[in-house]
Amino acid sequence: MTKKVTMNLTDWDVENADVILESTQARSKAHAVSSALSLTRFLIDELKQRPGTEVLLRNPDGSQMRLVVPELEQLSKTGQSGR
Repeated sequence: MTKKVTMNLTDWDVENADVILESTQARSKAHAVSSALSLTRFLIDELKQRPGTEVLLRNPDGSQMRLVVPELEQLSKTGQSGR
C-alpha cells in the first residue's frame, strides 16, 4: 500500500534529499526520502531494543568513532523517546 504525501520542504530538506538521492542511487526523491525513513526506523528499533547502545563508525584503520545523532540521544540512553 502506498499513500501520497504532500509536504512543504525547506531548501535544507531539498538539499538533504538530493544528497541522499545521489549517495544511495535512489531512483527518485521520493525513494530517497523513503530510504532515509527506513534507515531512521532501523536505528530507532535497534536503540529501543538495546538501551545504552551506541552507534559507532569503524575507520579504515580499525579505530572506532561514536556517532552522535542528537535526535536519537535520549533514545540511545534509555530506550525511550523524549516525548
